[in-house]
Amino acid sequence: MIEEIGNRLETERFAGAPFLFDGDFDGRLQPMDRVVTIEVEGDVVAYPFSLLEQNLVAKDEVGGKPVAVFFKPGTASALDLRSISESRDIGAATTFSPVVDGQQLTFSTIDGVFQDAETGSTWNSFGRGVSGPMEGTELTPVVSGNHFWFAWAAFKPETRIWDGA
Repeated sequence: MIEEIGNRLETERFAGAPFLFDGDFDGRLQPMDRVVTIEVEGDVVAYPFSLLEQNLVAKDEVGGKPVAVFFKPGTASALDLRSISESRDIGAATTFSPVVDGQQLTFSTIDGVFQDAETGSTWNSFGRGVSGPMEGTELTPVVSGNHFWFAWAAFKPETRIWDGA
C-alpha cells in the first residue's frame, strides 16, 4: 500500500496534479508550485519559489510593512521521491522585516551571500548578520508559511502573487 501511494505521488508530481485534491485550481500558478506566503492586516502575498530562485531576494511591502524574503538553494524535497537524497533541490525561503533600529535595509546577493546596501554587512539565511557593522544583529522574522500553490489558493483566493519586480 505504501509503495503504491509512493508510485502515485511520483506519477502525479510529474503530471502536475496534487495528490487527493479534486477542487478547482487557481490558474495563476501551476498547482504544485511552491510558494512562501505572508499575510499582514488582510494583505496576502505569495512568493513563488521559481521567481525567488532567480532573484534570491524579494523586497516588498505587505499590509503597509516592508518585508524581505531570502531564498537559498540546497534543500531537497521530502515529497518528490522515495529517497530524499535523490529528490530535487527546491530551496528554502525565509521572511524578515528589513528594518533594524529604524533603518530600512536593502538586500541583494553577491556570489550567493546576502548583503545589505546600507552597511555592506553580510547576512545568513536565518537573518543574522555574519560580518560587517551589523555582525551579530538579527532581523525580525515575519510570520510566513511554505505551501503548494493549490493548497494556499483554495483558502486564500485573494492572494497577490509577487511578480519578481
